[in-house]
Amino acid sequence: MTTVKGINLVPEDIQAQWRAWRRRKALLTVAAVYAAALLLVFVNQRVALHGKRAVAASIAAEKNSLAAKGSEYERLSRRLAEVRQAESELKNNFEASAVLAQKRIAWPVLLKRLSNDIPGGVWLKTLSTSDINGEAGKRIRFVGTAASNRSVSEFVFVLENSGYFEDAVLLYTQKKEYGANAYYDFEVNSALKKTDEIMYE
Repeated sequence: MTTVKGINLVPEDIQAQWRAWRRRKALLTVAAVYAAALLLVFVNQRVALHGKRAVAASIAAEKNSLAAKGSEYERLSRRLAEVRQAESELKNNFEASAVLAQKRIAWPVLLKRLSNDIPGGVWLKTLSTSDINGEAGKRIRFVGTAASNRSVSEFVFVLENSGYFEDAVLLYTQKKEYGANAYYDFEVNSALKKTDEIMYE
């Protein structure tokens, strides 16, 4: 009796289906592991937040029960204030990070619009930015030279009415003479107003 070895009698299309099924199974396994990891991170964050709230609630209850005990009451009040301050700072930092991560300033659009709106007799030397303390915003510092104080006032007016800036403040003007001509150095500080036109995802 002759024995045939090494021959796969399973049709090729069935073998292809098996291979595809094994690949799908591997991908589903990877996806399940990834989803489980994300769920674990989410659960840990929720537990930490609930823990902080539980601590704050416990301290508040303890504070109320010991209101008549003078120094102990003051100690608990300070501790509760510290916990609430830490929670508030964490919340503010998280919100600020989320905003900055989601949206950014479209500087080409902003600078093009600004160059079109600058009144005659005003020349900008420098433009710099700084973060607004405690907020997810920017302040813009303009340093330049103008032909007259009136030109400086017109520039501040343009900033306030451009739709891109707000709270424009003239920090100083200084008259300088060059021969028979007089010019005015100035500095203006303004907050950047967030609009859909200059912010993008």
